[in-house]
Amino acid sequence: MEKGKDRVSKLFFSDPERAREIVRLALKRMSVKAELSDLTIEDPVVSFMDTKISMEKLLDKLYKVKLSNDESSTFCLMGLENQSKFDAHMLIRAGITFLLIYDWKLSLKAELKPVFIVVLNMSEGEWKGPTRLEEYFSKENLAFFGPLAVSVKLTVIDPHTMEDDELDGLKADLDLVLKVIKYKSDKKTICDYINSEERFKKLDEVTAKLVAELANIEIGEGERDVCKAIEDLINDSKEEGRIEGIAEGIAEGEANAIYKLRRDGLLNRDVAAGRLGLSVEEYNKRENEFFS
Repeated sequence: MEKGKDRVSKLFFSDPERAREIVRLALKRMSVKAELSDLTIEDPVVSFMDTKISMEKLLDKLYKVKLSNDESSTFCLMGLENQSKFDAHMLIRAGITFLLIYDWKLSLKAELKPVFIVVLNMSEGEWKGPTRLEEYFSKENLAFFGPLAVSVKLTVIDPHTMEDDELDGLKADLDLVLKVIKYKSDKKTICDYINSEERFKKLDEVTAKLVAELANIEIGEGERDVCKAIEDLINDSKEEGRIEGIAEGIAEGEANAIYKLRRDGLLNRDVAAGRLGLSVEEYNKRENEFFS
């Protein structure tokens, strides 16, 4: 499932308009006032193929971003990493990525431009750890030695901490994807959300696959109606609940029968407790509650 999610998320953010949307969102998170005027999608695997470290494990997408304001324009490089779970080593990976990108540009005899690493949190909950390398050091050490010689930071896009009105302003189906990430840990909430949004009935194939991977639902090859898959999920949940209810009823009925057999002297106490998987003390407590 994780490899499928990783593969389809890379495809999703290979679309130029979606790339611009995630970059704009990252720039907003970074409080950059300049406007995004142009964006080129790089292939980090091809760009860094001469390095001994596999860039595919460090970075999902790499964008060359042109920014402009009223007076001038400039470029930066922005790497995107989609994380399905929190990784405490992500900051270290980001630091390695910074240096490799600078090394790559130097080997091309190109001018160095600022590099920013953006992490999209696709996990079940909020991003747990530091976003700056300094946060891994004690305050005492930092006070003693001064600022770190190398400072590494991440820009984390975390749907779990974003308000719905901010997500609603996103385009290119990015709002749908981020809301699915935000709601996916609650089966009822994610089902209600997908059923309430008409666009889930006819998504493009890449978005449909990514939503299915994120929400952990099955869709057929070429299927674009995620609402139908959600209906099946709801029906499956109802059936699971019905079966669990029956099983609970049988278990309760068996226990009641054992209590009565014990009362009538037809069953040994140790055997009765063993049948119910209880200690003798716990069995005595439940039997007394039943007859009280």
